[in-house]
Amino acid sequence: ITYMRTDSTRISNEALQDVRAYIESRYGNEYVPEKNRIFRNKSASQDAHEAIRPSNVLLTPEDIKESLNRDQLKLYKLIWERFVACQMSPAIFDTLNVDISVDKYIFKVAGSRIKFPGYRIVYEESKDETEGENSNIGDEDNANLPELTEGEKLNLKKIESQQNFTQPPPRYTEASLVKALEEKGIGRPSTYAPTISTIISRNYIVRESKVLYPTELGKIVTDIMKNHFRNIVDVTFTAQIEDELDKIEEGNKDWVQVLNDFYKEFDITVKKAEQSIGNIEVPDEVTDVICDKCGRHMVVKMGRYGKFLACPGFPECRNTKPIVEEAGVVCPKCHGKVVIRKTKKGRKYYACENNPKCDFMSWDKPTGENCPQCGSFLVTKYSSSKKENIIKCSNEKCNYKEG
Repeated sequence: ITYMRTDSTRISNEALQDVRAYIESRYGNEYVPEKNRIFRNKSASQDAHEAIRPSNVLLTPEDIKESLNRDQLKLYKLIWERFVACQMSPAIFDTLNVDISVDKYIFKVAGSRIKFPGYRIVYEESKDETEGENSNIGDEDNANLPELTEGEKLNLKKIESQQNFTQPPPRYTEASLVKALEEKGIGRPSTYAPTISTIISRNYIVRESKVLYPTELGKIVTDIMKNHFRNIVDVTFTAQIEDELDKIEEGNKDWVQVLNDFYKEFDITVKKAEQSIGNIEVPDEVTDVICDKCGRHMVVKMGRYGKFLACPGFPECRNTKPIVEEAGVVCPKCHGKVVIRKTKKGRKYYACENNPKCDFMSWDKPTGENCPQCGSFLVTKYSSSKKENIIKCSNEKCNYKEG
């Protein structure tokens, strides 16, 4: 592929000619639009490089799959399909809207049928090859209605009532956080991953089933930054700095003057903060766990790799213990208790309390139930498409799922 640390949407003329020729030879002339499809860059984009695309469109995912591992193939397939699809003719649908009158009420229903697949044929081919494993393209659009005629009387078969409540906005995942950063003009493709890794490693947030949650330390640091460095943590600050840097690169601004203007105000702000903030301390959380060395109630402390239990009698008593949180289910291998642990990078996983005698381990939370199809244990897993947790089989070869 071409250089990947870019957010540009520009495609070279040579690449456009190659992909149009490929589309015509593979799918037919009707799939090639009259003009090249050009996409406008976002205002904050840096256009030194082309858009991310295959360096050679003739190298299809099928052609090179033996040379790539699973994750590499999925990534290349995503890039290749998007590149080809973006230069194809649009899909055409036949749509039907029906108004059904019942007394004084009007019920509306709509259906659609693909008349010409256009760019979607690329994804449909992929779906056929993987037997639907990685693609649901078109499922929601093919809600075909039965044959209906105007004025026809319909029979009521069943009434289904639903009650819905207003839901708060979903918490960020890594993907949705990157999208928000991109929309607000904060950072660059090369800084998104390091930014998230940094706030996780500093224990400002934790990741659970792909969802990001703020820690107590993260909330304290956020409050301090908002109270003392409001201009710096404002979402427009980074975008403004990027704009200043672009003007410096173009020769329209002097870099010394830009730094001086920034530093004068920043130096004053830092000195005021140093006088008023003091040391940052996360308050200890007293627990019911008794120290087996001195009899005090142990407290929750924050360490480099997360929380742990410590005796409040430090330094006289230096007793510490790891915090063992039970998942509330039994181990599917030895029927011991499943406990929640964390890696050194803060990622949560589930393991048996009898480790290392029992090697059970899962990144997803076990439900305590077995799969009715293959007998493997079921897990709770976050579904990015449904924006909620679903229950599915832990066996990758089994497609059983609930919800």
